[in-house]
Amino acid sequence: MLRLMAILVSIGLVGMTQGLIVPLLSFILEQREVTAVFNGISTTALFFGVIVASPFIELVVRKYGARRTIIYSNWLALLMTLAFPIWDNLYAWILFRVVLGIALSGIFVSTEIWLNTILTSDNRGRMFAFYGLAIAIGLMVGPLGINLLSLSLWAPFVVSAICYLIPLVITMRIPDEDARLDESEEDGPTGIKRWWRIFWLAPFAMLASLTYGYLDGALVGQFPIYGSRLELMPSTISLTLSVFVFGSIVFQFPLGWLSDIWGRHQALLLASVIGLVGFLLVPLTQHHIGLLMTMFFLVGGALGSFYSLGLAYLGDLLQMKDLPTGNVLYTMLYGVGSILGPSFTGAAIQFFGKEWFAWSIAVMLFCYVVYGLLHSQNVNKKGSVFTTSKN
Repeated sequence: MLRLMAILVSIGLVGMTQGLIVPLLSFILEQREVTAVFNGISTTALFFGVIVASPFIELVVRKYGARRTIIYSNWLALLMTLAFPIWDNLYAWILFRVVLGIALSGIFVSTEIWLNTILTSDNRGRMFAFYGLAIAIGLMVGPLGINLLSLSLWAPFVVSAICYLIPLVITMRIPDEDARLDESEEDGPTGIKRWWRIFWLAPFAMLASLTYGYLDGALVGQFPIYGSRLELMPSTISLTLSVFVFGSIVFQFPLGWLSDIWGRHQALLLASVIGLVGFLLVPLTQHHIGLLMTMFFLVGGALGSFYSLGLAYLGDLLQMKDLPTGNVLYTMLYGVGSILGPSFTGAAIQFFGKEWFAWSIAVMLFCYVVYGLLHSQNVNKKGSVFTTSKN
């Protein structure tokens, strides 16, 4: 129970940090009249750190254990969060975002590896629903911290930093031996070839991480810009982001239950179709706050479970020896998506108009749906391992 609590609290704080720090910095830079393109590129620095660090986290976890990796990562995240108000400089903030991304990658990968290796097919859906719920709660609470700017620039950063002490206290109480992994397998391809092989064992599950990363990066990085251009108040912007996450909390367990009954593949397809339709309709509601929030609640309900559903699907399809590497690749793809999301969406907003905040996300979801439909047909024709998608 203590181990599960440490995992859930740690990952919840990752969600809270992304939910607060990313839109907070984007909003501050927008108020300072930084261009949307540069703002988007600056946002990607955090996710660049996630990508750079991810390949090495598996080695760190195998050598030092998940417990120590989580502890060290939390300390680094705490220090980097305080660095932003200490050195209020645009270019320094880019560096701080990279290092913060490295710290968050340590928490992401170590908790996912730890959790996926102790779960079975009988409880994976339920446990990852809790995992997704922890992320969702963090993402919902995080944007509310933007309102602390009315007190001072320091206030939201200090509150975020203090919260990192909670998982530190819990994780320090867990014995090291409870967080160790077996040595890695050496009987097969290594490096890029190994990642490539594992990707094609579960491509639709892996692409769920890329798609969610694109959505998440675009949402937290560019929605404050979109909201500012709609002349929304900071409190309304943060509340709308929280409404999106509240939708994911409400539908987290129903979608998890549906994936257990109907299959992860079908659940991911259904969620992505609903999200696609919703984001196509967002520009029609942008001048009506009530309708806009209702739409964000619905697309949040559909897409908020994407990351955890993909993780559960990954656990179903990969053998135990491949799970740690699979989790690393899954996190890296999330980082890639998180870089593409704010970059492409920021460029689309600047060159084509603010409506492309939503339509950029819709294009990504359309590509995922098309691949899912084609992939499903190929699965049936080939009779491959992917027939295990119906659990």
